[in-house]
Amino acid sequence: MQIQTGELRDTDLPSAYGEWRDYARFAVTFSPRDRELCSEMAADAFARWRRTGEVPRRLEELRACLWFEQRRWRFVGREPDTEGMRYAGALIRAMRTQLH
Repeated sequence: MQIQTGELRDTDLPSAYGEWRDYARFAVTFSPRDRELCSEMAADAFARWRRTGEVPRRLEELRACLWFEQRRWRFVGREPDTEGMRYAGALIRAMRTQLH
């Protein structure tokens, strides 16, 4: 089920300290307009988070990053490592902040 970013509610979000399957289930409620551009932006955002601890500020970008992470980990055929889980949690926490 897709959820448009403008219709997203706090109650749609998984726990910021949840399990990967909850993050992944939520991630696929987003559908980027341009997958290639989304992938580039998400890779840059992850690199910035690794350097600074900062995540994107816009809700749509946060959702795009989580969508990309879900695809990336599915492609490698396993769940995220500790760093990947910390990043996913940071994205969810930032989304929750945007919705309040």
